[in-house]
Amino acid sequence: MQGENHYGVGIDIGTNSVRVAIGMAEGKNRPIIVGFSEVKNSGMRKGTIISIDQTAAALDKALSGAEKMASYHIVSATVSINGAHIVGQTSHGAIAVTGREVMPEDVRRVEQDASLIQLGDNREILDITTRGFILGGQTNIKDPIGMSGLRLEVDSYIISGLTPHINNLEKVFDLVELPKTTILPSGLAAAQTTLSRNQKENGVVCVDIGGTTTNIIIYDEGELYHTAILPVGGNNVTNDLAIGLRTDLEIAEKVKVDYAVAAASQRRKSGRIKIMADGRDHYFETALVDQIVEARMEEIFELVNLELRRVDRYAKLPGGVVLTGGGAELTGIAECAKEVMKLNAKVSEMHKFGGLGDKVSGPAWSTALGLMIVDIKDDIAVMKPKKAKKWFFKKSGK
Repeated sequence: MQGENHYGVGIDIGTNSVRVAIGMAEGKNRPIIVGFSEVKNSGMRKGTIISIDQTAAALDKALSGAEKMASYHIVSATVSINGAHIVGQTSHGAIAVTGREVMPEDVRRVEQDASLIQLGDNREILDITTRGFILGGQTNIKDPIGMSGLRLEVDSYIISGLTPHINNLEKVFDLVELPKTTILPSGLAAAQTTLSRNQKENGVVCVDIGGTTTNIIIYDEGELYHTAILPVGGNNVTNDLAIGLRTDLEIAEKVKVDYAVAAASQRRKSGRIKIMADGRDHYFETALVDQIVEARMEEIFELVNLELRRVDRYAKLPGGVVLTGGGAELTGIAECAKEVMKLNAKVSEMHKFGGLGDKVSGPAWSTALGLMIVDIKDDIAVMKPKKAKKWFFKKSGK
């Protein structure tokens, strides 16, 4: 298998845009980007589909663009799912092993036992993460195979979503004739490209700020600890500016992208700013812009703090805050997060990819690239089933 090429396709279906990234890895080498595409999406609201046809049209156009660039026909992919309907919960499984050595089958059985939980109506599992095993009273065991004990237990973290939303996403795949897909919560995908192993071990929170949602992903002692999704994002900043500046959304977006700062202390030049639109100049005071933007960003980070307090991790994560997503491109956002959350904060530094990697290096691409990485690993796992870890539940179209 050494030297064999493995392709991976990540599809980030976001509220504002659909992003597709195609990567290729030779053997165990770092993937190179061979194709990408970004297309505006008008078929979603707050991370969930409101128009299957419009979402499918955006996805079809994005797939075509990426395929043309890569000269590669996409037949399978790992795709994001988002929205406040996605929730996480802890689960515990236990089986008897009667003092003998733990076998791989025992690990599978105890993980299966942990997955047998009451999810509620119209919910299904999207991902199960094994946090650690317990054997003979010893906790935090990463791999119990070959060890001996009477009772094998496992702590797991299960993420589920509402079945109707998952079905709507699968209908989009059917319309674009994408027969084989893996569905993965977008926050977990973003963490793949933004968090280091050291950060996960020490404790870190990844805050993925999208257009209309903000994903919170907490890792501690190397394992996924908690996830949550807030129904606010970068679009809320644009809306606030449109209202506060008494202007239309297109001009407000230009103000945000070209002039806004998340922390007024990061403003380099105060006074008036000028936006050219509709054939005329529009003038706004930077003091008012700063007041509007800073208030919204502080609110978002306070909501993140509430989630950290809920799981007893407020100001207790040595790895700090890692900001990613399109909303993390706002100037001064790390300083704002640091002040509000009382933790070290920085904008994510993406993994370096060869090929066309410099074209998709911004935080807005973190989810698509994370999905691509998972898809490549999944392809390798299919080729090497005995050595590979089972990553995620496969969902196949009809």
